[in-house]
Amino acid sequence: MGAPRIAVVGTGWWAASHHIPALARYDGAELVALCDPLPERAGELASRYGVPRVASSLAELIDDGGVDGVVVATPHATHHELARAALDAGLHVLVEKTMTTTAADAFDLVTAAEAAGLHLSVGYTYQYSATVDFAREAVRGEIGELVQVIAEFSSVTADIFAASGDSGTYSARLGGGQAHTQVTHVMGMVCWVTGREVSQVVAFTDHRGFGVDLDDVAAFRFDGGGTGVVASTGMGRQGIRHGVRYIGTTGSVDQDLLAARVVLHRADSSRVVRVPPASQPAYPTEAPARSFADLIAGTGPNRAPARPAAATVAFLETMLTAARTGRAERVPPLPPRPVRLGTPRRH
Repeated sequence: MGAPRIAVVGTGWWAASHHIPALARYDGAELVALCDPLPERAGELASRYGVPRVASSLAELIDDGGVDGVVVATPHATHHELARAALDAGLHVLVEKTMTTTAADAFDLVTAAEAAGLHLSVGYTYQYSATVDFAREAVRGEIGELVQVIAEFSSVTADIFAASGDSGTYSARLGGGQAHTQVTHVMGMVCWVTGREVSQVVAFTDHRGFGVDLDDVAAFRFDGGGTGVVASTGMGRQGIRHGVRYIGTTGSVDQDLLAARVVLHRADSSRVVRVPPASQPAYPTEAPARSFADLIAGTGPNRAPARPAAATVAFLETMLTAARTGRAERVPPLPPRPVRLGTPRRH
């Protein structure tokens, strides 16, 4: 059985810089097609990387056949329609973060993938770093009962949002803003590491004259106990920070996402520190697409599974709602898992 046949849907800067070259240079995948409504852009990349097919629509790509999985790297507001069409066609899907812009759409994708026995992953690049498994195991097994989470994701997005205006990739119309482009990173990590869903949130946002949120802060409560806060601004020119602190009854974990450095603090004052090998980047941009191919082939795990990603979407949507209403808002819970036999299909 040959390597999984992968197509990339969307050939903007992120796919062109990371997903396409990662797959083209990987023996564990066969990059068979690029899909974009701008065929000239897709054609130039196809010529550069030796990709045999170019399609102007996902429907055309599906009709042509010969694909096992698709990477959806398009504006956020388009994710659900494209990912659902691919799942309905029996294709495995890696969809870029944020998964969708509404909880209903995210839950729909989760339910569809699970019912069909298809793999659904989300492009949370930090979850592919070398130290995340240690962070997850330490939070779940070393610090006692989870008491509180403190998360920060300051970045430099103001210029990007300004350039997008009212109709660009990061505009409100296409699902832009600090929540969907930045908070999603850190809360995606929080939901995956803790294995928890958020049940209630209060929030404030500031647009600072933009058409989308630029500064976000929220306090929240986890389902099953424990509280948290998350703060994110696109005005972080004087110091970018991406990190989480997990506080438990018998210890704590500090996770520096930018450096992929994790420190476990135990009750006896001892520490355990994990850093990535020098050969591995803290932000491994080639890993999501390659790991997706391994997942389809049955040779690797799902490093960014759909359920925590969908829980993140539910949090983000509710956070923005809470900021508008000025009230504490309930976060919709994930749908129940379907009862089915067997394991997800391989290519």
